[in-house]
Amino acid sequence: RGKEVPQAPVKEQAAAVLRQTGEKSLYWMRNFAFITGVFGGSECVVEKIRGRNDVWNSTISGCVTGAAIQAKQGPQAAAMGCVGFAA
Repeated sequence: RGKEVPQAPVKEQAAAVLRQTGEKSLYWMRNFAFITGVFGGSECVVEKIRGRNDVWNSTISGCVTGAAIQAKQGPQAAAMGCVGFAA
């Protein structure tokens, strides 16, 4: 048997876990806010332009949202994001 790795005190472990959880929560909050803002905004714009309130507004807005999420990875990834969110 090898040496046992010393463990940090429980308070330090709890603080580290809470810090990591908070950081991950902020990451997901920002992503959700981005998706919500882009989808909601694009749906309003599409409805205003088309002058109709139907399922196509949501489909087009989903495409715009998916493309916006993947835009940093290039045009091919943006196209795949468009297809994924519009479906």
